[in-house]
Amino acid sequence: MMNQLHEAKNLMDNEQYMPAITILQNLNGLSPKAENYRLLFMSNCWHKLGEYQWAIDIADNLLQRDEHNELASQIKYLSYCELKDFDNALKEMLRFLSCNEADLYKVTLEELLTDIRDGFINDEDIVSKIKGFALKYDVTIDNPNSK
Repeated sequence: MMNQLHEAKNLMDNEQYMPAITILQNLNGLSPKAENYRLLFMSNCWHKLGEYQWAIDIADNLLQRDEHNELASQIKYLSYCELKDFDNALKEMLRFLSCNEADLYKVTLEELLTDIRDGFINDEDIVSKIKGFALKYDVTIDNPNSK
């Protein structure tokens, strides 16, 4: 079964997402760790194919099993963004950062700080949370308007 996970990953690396999904959907009886990889790979494949709701649902399933999986949270966040559901995208990022350390989300925090600076995010509660996490993880942006 591990060989099939590797085969699916190789297909994904070659942008052959549907064949990878076919393999992943037929895998059963995996160890918990291997099952987490299976769900992560499936979520990523659906995201790459533009099936964002499926990607969200599978990533959510994985996050229920492993709340510390930042890759699954990122797929969920990015899928919400693709669906133009920015409220749920921000909720997912804030939910994850509330109980986990940031790694991949540091870049996202930089982008959100830029959006705040440029006036695209104005909700005071959300701005406060984003700035709080940015401070916590020492994330800053250059502000060309500051002296």
